[in-house]
Amino acid sequence: MCTAITLAWREIPRKLIRRFQLEERVIQRSEAAEKEILFLQRHRQPLLPVFYQGELQILPWGNRQRNSSAPLAWWCDVATLQSGAWAQYHPEPVEILANFGLERGVWFLVREGLQGVLIHDQREQPSVYLLLQPASHYYQVMTGYHREPVFLGEQI
Repeated sequence: MCTAITLAWREIPRKLIRRFQLEERVIQRSEAAEKEILFLQRHRQPLLPVFYQGELQILPWGNRQRNSSAPLAWWCDVATLQSGAWAQYHPEPVEILANFGLERGVWFLVREGLQGVLIHDQREQPSVYLLLQPASHYYQVMTGYHREPVFLGEQI
């Protein structure tokens, strides 16, 4: 799976940093390291940096609202999506921008981004779900988890 991602501070326009108060999510791995913005699944307002409709947008990560028509989840399994189980939501593919991902205390490099799907609820509010697939042997050994994100342009 993936419970957090980071994206380099320099990759996010200042207007989005201010609008979504992302200054509060800044981390720096060391004094010499570049600043990153941390997007945690367990944040009070979980968000993801997503390339959608030709631009970088900061959108809600999954759905916590029981009164929403969107699935109560953070992710969508590729097999579930391919089976048509989410067809009623009209999912749209999106690119989740990330430099690193976190699973069970293990940080891993994300070279090109992660695949996600975006759906709109009955009020036309968007939610982004991380796409998951069966984990490679390497990922399973590294994180101890049996599913991994769908990586863009690579398989780890």
